[in-house]
Amino acid sequence: MNKEINVELLFEKYTNNSIDDEELFQLHSFFQTGNNEEQLNTLLQAYFASEVTSDIPEEKSAEVADLAWIEIQQNIGLRKPTLMGRISWITKVAAAVLIFLSLSVYFILKNDSAGKLASKDYITDIQPGTNRASLISSKGTVYQLNGEKQEIITENGIVHYKDGTLVENEESDQNLTLTTPKGGQYCVTLSDGTKVWLNAASSLSYPATFSGKERRVELLGEAYFEVHHNASQPFIVSTRGQQIRVLGTSFNVNAYNDDNKTVTTLVNGRVQLSRDGNDEAPQLHPGEQSVLAGAGFEIAEVDASLFIAWKDGQFRFKATPLTEVMRQVERWYNLDIDYTGIPTDIQIHASISRDKKLSTVLHALEKITDLKFEIKGRSVKLMR
Repeated sequence: MNKEINVELLFEKYTNNSIDDEELFQLHSFFQTGNNEEQLNTLLQAYFASEVTSDIPEEKSAEVADLAWIEIQQNIGLRKPTLMGRISWITKVAAAVLIFLSLSVYFILKNDSAGKLASKDYITDIQPGTNRASLISSKGTVYQLNGEKQEIITENGIVHYKDGTLVENEESDQNLTLTTPKGGQYCVTLSDGTKVWLNAASSLSYPATFSGKERRVELLGEAYFEVHHNASQPFIVSTRGQQIRVLGTSFNVNAYNDDNKTVTTLVNGRVQLSRDGNDEAPQLHPGEQSVLAGAGFEIAEVDASLFIAWKDGQFRFKATPLTEVMRQVERWYNLDIDYTGIPTDIQIHASISRDKKLSTVLHALEKITDLKFEIKGRSVKLMR
């Protein structure tokens, strides 16, 4: 990045809507570097020095309200305005950061220099993932689930959709496995009322009916849990090398085999973690994240909303390594990505809807990173 770039001038041009495509790219690229985040905060604080958010140019505000502000209020859970319409300074700055990043991606896609749809830059295009899953009984019976119904409920040993339509019509106490392919996701309510959202290329094994002193499930891949409280029967999630003990909590677990780590993000409540064959048992508090990658648990405070956005149909990245971004894209679009040559030091800041075609997502990443990807069938690689 050119160190002589006049960031203050570019930011001023951005806020008064006089910035062109090249300048917007320079400004956005500058803030891809984590060391420049403090300068971004300073610019934002100066710009949002008033008590209202209406300083955003009207033409921008109208175009991206659904993309940024409503998303912040409803999906992220930031504090909403009081009846007087006043917003706390912390909320305002956090919203400003996300609006800035969302605007960047929005205008990158909207102001394509050729004035064409992103998909025309590629020979082929791929639709985003959908609600797809299979339910496998311990007897080996496989049920292909109805994607339009989106969720199954296990009740009194019987599995049915939310509308009451039966999936498995034979009451049993057997174990079940819900599995999603690449490009699929699904939701299940367990017999105790716990709700689980399963991300792409994942599986959840659970009993049709919980019995005994604990409620135990096994996860491979990624899932978001809203655990029904029952202090007398703790809920336990087993993943590769880790167990999570829960009383009544909302949290996300990412435990894909190809990531070589287990990431647990707590939204609310309390969980206790343990490793197989080890007495270490740290507890997580809301807004904390644990990463287990061999040596032990590493715990840090995070913005939990970033790690559960997939459940609400969003890719949300903040200083996320490009390779990690590509792994998420690979699973959701059912791809085979060749990681050869993809830089490991590029960090992505962006908010992109998961209902976009693959070409749209890659187009945004290309504009952000100055890289170029090639799609052939379901294979994606970096163009030299």
